Amino acid sequence: MRTRSQVFCDFDGTISRRDVTDTLLEAFALPEWRLIEAQWRAGEMGSRECMRRQVELLRCSRKELDGLLDAVAIDPGFPDFVAACREAGFPVIVLSDGLDYAIHRVLRNNGLDNLPVYANRLRLRPDGGYGLDSPHADPACPSENGTCKCALMRQLARPGFEAVLVGDGASDFCAASEAADFVLAKQSLLAHCCENALPHAPYTTFRDVKKLLIDLERDASVPDERASIPLMTGYPHHG
Repeated sequence: MRTRSQVFCDFDGTISRRDVTDTLLEAFALPEWRLIEAQWRAGEMGSRECMRRQVELLRCSRKELDGLLDAVAIDPGFPDFVAACREAGFPVIVLSDGLDYAIHRVLRNNGLDNLPVYANRLRLRPDGGYGLDSPHADPACPSENGTCKCALMRQLARPGFEAVLVGDGASDFCAASEAADFVLAKQSLLAHCCENALPHAPYTTFRDVKKLLIDLERDASVPDERASIPLMTGYPHHG
């Protein structure tokens, strides 16, 4: 790329191999969480309200919670990607509509506890249950997310850096459309970028992300690194 990159990474399904919040709900929540999920998918409530109500259905001790989180696997290429970004002077920031406690524990288990994280706040109530706070919500967020990635990317943007978003799902849609200069996408975010002609490239793992953002940057033989990225702004033509 022509300029240094500021990298904003989604967590669930991007850094982690599975959606950690869904994993916790499947293991420990009362069955009503699935009805709430269906109501959210039907557009009957925003993401923040959905998560708040689901988290309140968790029934587990902190020890049980930690035990499940300690078994969460991350993309094996992510630590090397972070190290390469630090060497290149690319800031890496985690933006998630998931749970801060879960993210911090998983990152700490993988030697990455010094990454900045912006996410919903999991709260242990005096009665032993759980609650949810959303310190990074934005009243203007059209998706009513607990963490408005679009607003955060604008707030955290560094002058002279290109904002790169790495993600996979619906919580990344607005940020990809409104705040990112370039998107590395998979799954539903990839479809969103194609449908809206957003500058992007597909990836499968963080080894791919590293090649796109770091290796090409170091290759002095490439006169225009951006031109070497398999840039896509819509569906490819066939035939």
